[in-house]
Amino acid sequence: MSIGVFDAGTAARLREWINQDGAFRQVSRDMTLNMAIETDGAARLVTFRDGTLTSIKPFVTVTEPVDLTIRGDATFWRNLLSPVPPPRFQNLYAGVRAETCQVSGNAELYWAYFAALTRLFDVMRDVENNR
Repeated sequence: MSIGVFDAGTAARLREWINQDGAFRQVSRDMTLNMAIETDGAARLVTFRDGTLTSIKPFVTVTEPVDLTIRGDATFWRNLLSPVPPPRFQNLYAGVRAETCQVSGNAELYWAYFAALTRLFDVMRDVENNR
C-alpha cells in the first residue's frame, strides 16, 4: 500500500484539508516540526511551520534535519488509515504500544504535538478514504 503522502496529488489534497481543519488549527497553533514518514523503503518529509503544513516532499536521509520519524510497514499504514482502524492501530500511541510502528526522535516534541499528530492522521484517514 502506498499512503497518500507518497502520491503528489493526494499529498496536495492533504495539505489543503489539514490547513483548513479547525480542530487541527486549535491543537497545532505553535507547531513547528520536520517529520519523516517512512514505509517500505520510501520516505517523505512533512514540514509544519507555526501550525501550518507547508510541504510534503521526498526525503533523503541526512539531507534534511528531522525532529521526528514515524516508521511502519504497509500493514501498519493500511490499518491505521482504514475507515475504522482495528485494535492496536487506532492512533500512533496504540501502534507504538503494540509494536506495529516505531516513533523516534525528539520525545518532547512528540508529546507536545501528540494531539496535532493524532488529528493529522485522522484527516489523513479521511483523505485516504475520499471522505
